[in-house]
Amino acid sequence: MEENELLAIEVDNFGNYVLSRKIALGLSNEAFAKLTDVSGGDISKIINKKKKSVSLYSFYKIAILSGDTIENVRDTVYTKRNLELVTDYKLEERTNFGTFMRDEVEGDNTFDIIMCKTGIEKQRLIDIYYNTGAPEPFELLLIEKATGRKTGELIEKYIAKYPIKKKGD
Repeated sequence: MEENELLAIEVDNFGNYVLSRKIALGLSNEAFAKLTDVSGGDISKIINKKKKSVSLYSFYKIAILSGDTIENVRDTVYTKRNLELVTDYKLEERTNFGTFMRDEVEGDNTFDIIMCKTGIEKQRLIDIYYNTGAPEPFELLLIEKATGRKTGELIEKYIAKYPIKKKGD
């Protein structure tokens, strides 16, 4: 399945999920927005499936602040995406110095190893590591798995360290 098709399914699934959480809690869009610290406009766009992708911030805040788990939202939203790690990978060859640096300095979770284990394409990782790309929730879920972290651990730390700045802050 193409990436744009997967994103469309995930936007649809997330919209359905958010609507079901809002209804289950018996809240209006405004009250749900306040509970989850996601703007009312974004809640409306998510429910009406007017987003291009699932925001890491919305994914995390809606899951946790509405009383759900990252695992449940992951399983609800990512029904068509493979979230299993790659086990038969081959690292790109490095020079002697590059191998030395990987083994002695970088540790167990180098860019190369994360790329190979998660199956996230090199350019995509370059974009989220070095350029202006923002990680999708599924990418951080895969990186958590590849680095032996608890589901949601890196997402929580990332959201806490880099909160969205609101107008006037």
